[in-house]
Amino acid sequence: MRVARTTQPDEPAAEQQTAEPAKAISSLRFKLAVLQHDRAVYRFARTLLRDEREAEDVVQETFLRYWQQGGGVRKPREWLFKVARNACLDRFRKAGRLVSHEIEGPAEPADERDPEWHYEQRELEAGVSRLLDTLPEPQRSLVVLFDLHGVDGAGCAAILGLSTTQVKVYLHRARRRLRERLESGS
Repeated sequence: MRVARTTQPDEPAAEQQTAEPAKAISSLRFKLAVLQHDRAVYRFARTLLRDEREAEDVVQETFLRYWQQGGGVRKPREWLFKVARNACLDRFRKAGRLVSHEIEGPAEPADERDPEWHYEQRELEAGVSRLLDTLPEPQRSLVVLFDLHGVDGAGCAAILGLSTTQVKVYLHRARRRLRERLESGS
């Protein structure tokens, strides 16, 4: 059964058709995106910001924007990462800082290896995190997306607004810079 809309005498029919939001998203599609991507978006934001509370705020902002504007989004994961990255960069700008040097607490050992090995791994992780913070944008975001979250080159290009060639070049430079600094011990 089709429901007919009544037309007001002073409202053209074309305006009635465009009056509904074109970017609205269904609640089912939204819930599916949250279930599939909320943890990845949170880990991404936490890695960039080094602050759990700020990362949670970024995730909420990101999904709120997806709820409001996600109707035309074809690749939700890439879109969500892009919005989350922009929100993180906005927080850096507002705080007047380029990088954060806070390091997350040590993870509990997951196996029965020597405690010295776990200590060395935590120290290496902390060193890499500090070095990652020194990378300029978009290299930092690229390493986090590509190496830590497994986003492919084309996905990184879409998220960061780069060409795939730029992604390859920036990723190579970032890895080289990290390797050189790790080898020099700084």
